Amino acid sequence: MLGLLATAGERSGYELAKLAEKGIAYLWTPSRSQIYKVLPRLVAAGFARMREVEQRGRPDKALYQLTPVGLEALRGWLEEVEEEPAGGRVVFALKLFLCEFASPPTALAHLAAYRRFLERRLESYERLEARAASPRRYPEYVLQHGLARVRATLAWIDDTTAAIESDLNSATRRMDSFADSGTH
Repeated sequence: MLGLLATAGERSGYELAKLAEKGIAYLWTPSRSQIYKVLPRLVAAGFARMREVEQRGRPDKALYQLTPVGLEALRGWLEEVEEEPAGGRVVFALKLFLCEFASPPTALAHLAAYRRFLERRLESYERLEARAASPRRYPEYVLQHGLARVRATLAWIDDTTAAIESDLNSATRRMDSFADSGTH
């Protein structure tokens, strides 16, 4: 929710739900009830502030905005690189999605951890494949899907890592060039 508030600016719970549906539903879709439960907790913790807006013919609307403390909490969560996140593999992609609020090295650390996570999964799938001598075809089809998905995600991790490293190298070269020009 902190990431959603960070990317959206001041919004109502309803607007945050709509933004999640449009923007990150392929990763994570919080229910409206989840959003409405979490927002007051974020306010109570000092991570967000709430402002009521009077509406004619309707109940007042509560607008929520991330506070500097909330942004720091988001950054702290992003800096935590987990090998086996409690939320499963989606946590890696969600954290990468929000790394604009962290740093490129943090994004690279998440990608490296995700790679290790998937390599462990690939090894277990390959062990299953080696033992598969079952006359049942449908479980084999599903196993092949898992293998293909893990291998495709590993290739994506390699491509994404290379792109981030290229961006970092370009930024470093620009900074070096700026420093060498004697301009301050």
